[in-house]
Amino acid sequence: MARCIIHIGMHKTGSTSIQQSLVKFSDDRFLYGGFGELGNHSLTIYTLFSSNPERHHLHRNAPDRVAAYKAAALKNLQRSIAAARGRTLLLSGEDISALPEGDLKKLRNYMEKRFENLTVIAYVRPPGGFISSSFQQRVQGGAMNVFDPQRLYQGYRARFEKFDRVFGRDHVELWKFDPKTFPGGDVVLDFARKLSLTIPPRRIIRTNESLPAQGVAALYSYNKFGEYAGANILDGAEGAALARLFSGEKFRLSPDAIRPVLADNRPDITWMEERLGQSLDESLGEHRENDVRTEHDLLRPNPALAATLRKKLGKAAPPEVTGATPQDIARLIHTLRTRRRYLDVIWWINRVRGEKELTLPAGKAPPLAL
Repeated sequence: MARCIIHIGMHKTGSTSIQQSLVKFSDDRFLYGGFGELGNHSLTIYTLFSSNPERHHLHRNAPDRVAAYKAAALKNLQRSIAAARGRTLLLSGEDISALPEGDLKKLRNYMEKRFENLTVIAYVRPPGGFISSSFQQRVQGGAMNVFDPQRLYQGYRARFEKFDRVFGRDHVELWKFDPKTFPGGDVVLDFARKLSLTIPPRRIIRTNESLPAQGVAALYSYNKFGEYAGANILDGAEGAALARLFSGEKFRLSPDAIRPVLADNRPDITWMEERLGQSLDESLGEHRENDVRTEHDLLRPNPALAATLRKKLGKAAPPEVTGATPQDIARLIHTLRTRRRYLDVIWWINRVRGEKELTLPAGKAPPLAL
């Protein structure tokens, strides 16, 4: 009987970097749960302890497979618990915080039978930075085509107070997400320091979630008008790859768009500050020229953005599409996306054939430098 630490995020606090850095980690004091190559335990824990696991977004397209996934997840969890053998078992998944209180009690009861000490940990990100970061993430994942920053606010009390009630406040540790105070500005190193965990430098993976402003604007146009171009919804990885084809200033929501959201949610923010014992005030500053204040800032004609897309496409760029409207931008993104998929298919065919170089069928254009 030993200790289990459950890391619950929150979202947009470097959880992906932490999880990917700890995949298959094991030493004489700690074991990171082995539930997949990416290291995110959200789906496993949610599926096992939710009263309605089919509601998780990763199950919605295949609800008939939930039972089989749950059986496999239980075996993986049992295997990890057995493998810990007196060490501290680390679990990490942001979606654990989405479990309602009754399901969290099931998680607690299951773990308390197997561990002497059960601790829940989380980073708490100030709301302004969270909203701006969440906006670009939802755009890159195809889930944002209406400009409404208020929708992105995550209620602190609703998300965290239930853990205090279920696990006991003394067993819930909350840390302010403030990279300026982290060793080298690195959340993985801060996470390791707080847990007295020794992570070899070669294991540390840093995922950069910031995207260029032009890339976010292009994808927003695509989300809003992509249906006109015959598009289907982006996924996060593909959206991030497309957005990073652009360069220039990083995306930032204007303080003018964020401050009304903070004002509307001041009681909730105050509750979190009292629970955390620290202020969540941020230096948002003033509106900058390239900040996004309204939807118009994302959809206004941008010759540089269109030029970047046409350059990437080369001869594949539709000649009649100039980029003068957001619908044009959506059409160019769709063409680029389709072209990338075509090249991926050819690459895989050649890989299966054992060819080292990409060989296109006769008469096709050479591969694009995307």
